[in-house]
Amino acid sequence: MAEGTSAGTSAAARARAGGGAGAAPRTALLVAAYNQADPLRLLLAALAAAPRTDFVLHIADDGSSPPMADLLGDEVPRLPFPVRFLWQPDDGFRKAEILNSAALAALADGAELLVFLDGDCVPCRDLVEAYRAAYRPGEFFVGAVGFLDLATSRALTAAAVGEGAHERALDRRQRFKIRVTHWKNLLHRGGKGTRPRIRGGNFAVAGDLFREVDGFDEVYGGHGKEDSDLRNRMRNAGARGVSLWSRALALHLSREVAPSGAREQAPPALYREGQRLVRARRGLSAHR
Repeated sequence: MAEGTSAGTSAAARARAGGGAGAAPRTALLVAAYNQADPLRLLLAALAAAPRTDFVLHIADDGSSPPMADLLGDEVPRLPFPVRFLWQPDDGFRKAEILNSAALAALADGAELLVFLDGDCVPCRDLVEAYRAAYRPGEFFVGAVGFLDLATSRALTAAAVGEGAHERALDRRQRFKIRVTHWKNLLHRGGKGTRPRIRGGNFAVAGDLFREVDGFDEVYGGHGKEDSDLRNRMRNAGARGVSLWSRALALHLSREVAPSGAREQAPPALYREGQRLVRARRGLSAHR
């Protein structure tokens, strides 16, 4: 679809006209990873304890050394879901590019729902089911990210995560803030441009909508805001976004346990330009 095409012919508009889906969508999880094998093991333990594990996990490795496939490959056969590794050379922060590569692989396999997580975030065990229950074509879905303190992060083990210890770790203040954000998302749905609030470590997109906007915009290489840019373009395509902040939760490990890769803030002019677009300036189609 061209950048100026109206929302009336968009995937989101077609979804509103045709209603939601019946059976659970074919689901792919896409996890961005970089040099954090132990946090990733906690994420795998949470997913292995999910109520249903009929999904495919794609680990999008942005240049880890050694690659995550080498560090975790022996553990994969014990998991109740298939795991596929994608790796690209370390050339700075290129999360958008490796996630687009993983998304193309998932879409080629017929995925209808793409769930995006960061490798330093441990999902609640029912996170995937929350996204599946809300799924409909042509829409995107945003979950919440809570933040664990250093002591809790250090104490977590794969066994504890499998029993849900991380899900009980948030204090009342954080839970209240998550509820408030959810209410704000609902209040401004379809209105305020910065809603629903989106966290790069936890959201999902219907496959048809992700194709329509041409995925992440890789012009954000080295910078942040690739997730907010994606949200803006999906809204320009006619999607309004579904807030699952109160139902789909992931817990971010302490930065001292899982330090983030270096990146800079996106230039304001680059971000403003993206607010007017539907399709990425350099997205999925660049990989073909």
